[in-house]
Amino acid sequence: MEMSKKPDRLYCSNKVKQLLEKIDEINYMGLGKGITRSELFLFAMSLGVESKTETEVISPIGLILDKSIDSTTIALMYSQFIYSLKDPDNDLDTISDLSKVYKTAQQYANTGFEMIEDYLNTKKQEDLMWELFDELDQQYEEIV
Repeated sequence: MEMSKKPDRLYCSNKVKQLLEKIDEINYMGLGKGITRSELFLFAMSLGVESKTETEVISPIGLILDKSIDSTTIALMYSQFIYSLKDPDNDLDTISDLSKVYKTAQQYANTGFEMIEDYLNTKKQEDLMWELFDELDQQYEEIV
């Protein structure tokens, strides 16, 4: 049996580095100053999950060291990963493979970062925030 090395960080594509610098510079949608990289990662991941699209991480760079990943981020990465499995009851070995959990989360986040970049290049923050609030209202109405 081959032992896989435990991942020591979450990665994103190299091109995300420039996006992060721009987000920090202009504090786009409040995603720069005042929030952690884990929170930004989760926001990007949620956009990717919502789009149901995983994008391969090309030329990866480290985004968050494993020891800096908060418990909320870990819990949400695991819950999304388990939800995506066809038969979670029989996939205990898969669930315990942190490399697979990280890979899936990184791919969803990579999609989300591409979406954020598209938003940044095509929409004013205020317009996008209202669109997202409208989408949240619609989802709330569906649930309630």
